[in-house]
Amino acid sequence: MRMGKRLAAMAMWAGVTMLAACGSSSSDGPASLRMVNASSGYPSLDLSIDAVSANKAVTLGSVGSYVSTATSGVSTVVTNTDSTSALSTASRTLTKDVKYTLVAYGSSGALKTALIQENVALPAANVTSLQILNLAPDAGAVDVYLTGSTDSLDNATANAAGLGSGSTLTYTSVTSGTYRLRVTGAGDKTDLRLDAQGLVLASTQVASLIIAASPGGVLVNGVLVVQQGAATLLANSQARVRTVAAVSGNASVTVSVGATSLASAVASPNIGSYTRVPGSTSAPVTVVVNNVPVAVPNLAIPAGGDYTLLVWGDAANPQTSLILDDNRYPTVAGNAKIRLLNGLTGKATALTLKADFTVVAQSVDVGQVSAYANVPASTTMRLDVSSPTTAVVQTLTGVTVSAKGLYTMYVLGDATQVALPSADFRKER
Repeated sequence: MRMGKRLAAMAMWAGVTMLAACGSSSSDGPASLRMVNASSGYPSLDLSIDAVSANKAVTLGSVGSYVSTATSGVSTVVTNTDSTSALSTASRTLTKDVKYTLVAYGSSGALKTALIQENVALPAANVTSLQILNLAPDAGAVDVYLTGSTDSLDNATANAAGLGSGSTLTYTSVTSGTYRLRVTGAGDKTDLRLDAQGLVLASTQVASLIIAASPGGVLVNGVLVVQQGAATLLANSQARVRTVAAVSGNASVTVSVGATSLASAVASPNIGSYTRVPGSTSAPVTVVVNNVPVAVPNLAIPAGGDYTLLVWGDAANPQTSLILDDNRYPTVAGNAKIRLLNGLTGKATALTLKADFTVVAQSVDVGQVSAYANVPASTTMRLDVSSPTTAVVQTLTGVTVSAKGLYTMYVLGDATQVALPSADFRKER
């Protein structure tokens, strides 16, 4: 399938907001405004304009109807449906007789908004004018490919390369047709973040392709918004799962989710890498320890999320825990996120983690993980893991913890042995 031209220039997202604010601010006539929900953190959103309800119950990937509004000092408030608590509030200056779409994007607890101005001239026949926006705050820089449905990425050229979070590639001409949309980590075609068939770009159409956040932070969704037209959700169908093997006696662990292998006879303790699996509300899981099958019920592994399947405990009676991984970056500049995973075997007890003598995770039971704690970045951090029965399980000093980094302290090994259990402090992102 013929590809569209690749745009050479990239502008920061500030350029998109400038686009939306350009032109006269005369109040001689109204503007029109509607909202698209591109936030996986909020299944349904309401929009109020100047304290008057404008769009209600806008679900993920859908767009509301236009509402006429003033042009100067326009107040927009986005809330959860039927809630009065503002998730985002802004004052905007619009241009009369121009239609706008307000994009609500970001993750739960960090909703943001931006404007798309919808008065771009229509292209020629058999051409679509397309802009691509990276509004996935935690995905980092990405490459975006529009290809035929069966085309390999091996020799494909990105339509948008190295598109940073909060950035846009302005309108470029793409041959109209039906495309397969794939989004990868920047410069890495194997780091697939989204694979969606059926992206329709119509003749003489102007559209915005929004790369939007997923619940886990790394995978993304797509939302296509046609200028003065409909919105289409290109939802991620996959999740990412990894195995952490923490079974006594260096037991071998094999794990698969459906037909996808996550670990093949790995010796405990072992920390695996994420593997993409089909998202499911009831995924069949196979676990084998020392060649003996372990009974595991089907697990809910919703698409878009990141998960750790922890296999832990005595090799004669192993257990499993499915952990939801929050791989979103810290929201405070200069901070990192740290958590503690307790994978001890033997006479295992709850564990506590201190960072520079401040408790960041407390009483974390075996087979469990703490929530992430935000800590200031440091190049000389001291980390202490302790238990009620042992003053110190492990101590690490002079540890570098980078701003925006996500870290897990994995405590693995047999608590009955003379040697201290291993404390493996890993940067997840």
